[in-house]
Amino acid sequence: MQLIYSRDMQIETIFFDLDGTLYDDSSGLWELLLDRIHLFMREEVGIREKDIDGLRQEYLATYGTTLRGLHIHYQVDPQVYLEYVHQIPVEERIKPNPALEGMLQQLPQAKWIWTNASAGHAERVLKALGVRGYFRGIIDIQAMKYLNKPHMAAYTVALETAGQLEVGKCLFVDDRIVNLEPADKLGGTTAWVGTLEPNPVATISIAKVEDLLTAIPNLAGSEHV
Repeated sequence: MQLIYSRDMQIETIFFDLDGTLYDDSSGLWELLLDRIHLFMREEVGIREKDIDGLRQEYLATYGTTLRGLHIHYQVDPQVYLEYVHQIPVEERIKPNPALEGMLQQLPQAKWIWTNASAGHAERVLKALGVRGYFRGIIDIQAMKYLNKPHMAAYTVALETAGQLEVGKCLFVDDRIVNLEPADKLGGTTAWVGTLEPNPVATISIAKVEDLLTAIPNLAGSEHV
């Protein structure tokens, strides 16, 4: 783990990503999502099998989500896509996480889920983890008008929704470094989940989200709204 981040912070709002952040890849849920995305691209859009993986990676790198690329290039209806790809057995793969709940209980800040997925999917994941009650709300892809992270417009939506316009009082927690880059540029504190590898964009790097309070212990005593 990196050195503990010990500057005098006044974090009031924490934005948590969902998939890959609140639960790790061992659940196999992300693989199921990828399978559904692959199937959608083949069966619903008509993309050739051999082109799907490359195209998906291209869209992810260029636009931040496969959905955005499919909407731009194939005029895919975002709602149809989201309903299709999220037809996965969340409750079979994700179980309550007492360690995560214990950490969230100690964080007095306003906590929000901020995800490029749908609110319905987020609700299912949070319920399965047993932590829905710790979050003030969910800022999903629809709330962002389908302009997902890392588009700067998505950060404006998140901050306005949370009623927090001082980015310096925000902590952004995400498993994708590309989603933390705009937050860092805006002056926010950032936590990169899923790795101990340091990165200039990340204030801290942590193996799993439950390590957040260990890495930044004064979060438990920060002022909050």
